Amino acid sequence: MTNQRNNLKALLAASTLVVLAGCASPAFDADNENAARNRGAAGGALVGVTLGALTGDASLAAKGAVAGGVAGGVSGSMKDLDDSRENDRTKILADGISQDHRSDSEKRVAELEAEIRIRELEQKIADMENEKTESKSEDS
Repeated sequence: MTNQRNNLKALLAASTLVVLAGCASPAFDADNENAARNRGAAGGALVGVTLGALTGDASLAAKGAVAGGVAGGVSGSMKDLDDSRENDRTKILADGISQDHRSDSEKRVAELEAEIRIRELEQKIADMENEKTESKSEDS
């Protein structure tokens, strides 16, 4: 019984170290295209080893870790695939929205309106400068 507990403690310690070391890995970063798979596999393995360890049998803990890791990895891969497809759809929609669908005449009208607005603003600036110089000459 003592040997079995020692094996169980060693297995739990090893699995905890593996999980904690994996948390510092860039494999779990959001930029990684397989991040959900990696998190699912690690989480599933941790749940599997915990449930197996609760039975008190080290071989069941190892089998639980493997089964949990596989199930979590498959689930995470499905999420990664879904996220990838959603990102592709979003990019396609963003490209469609960002395109200019105006006709050439509409574009030219917009350019002319902008040019007129620039000239109006330049005239206002010139008027303000004239007022400023006139007020200075009156003060002198």
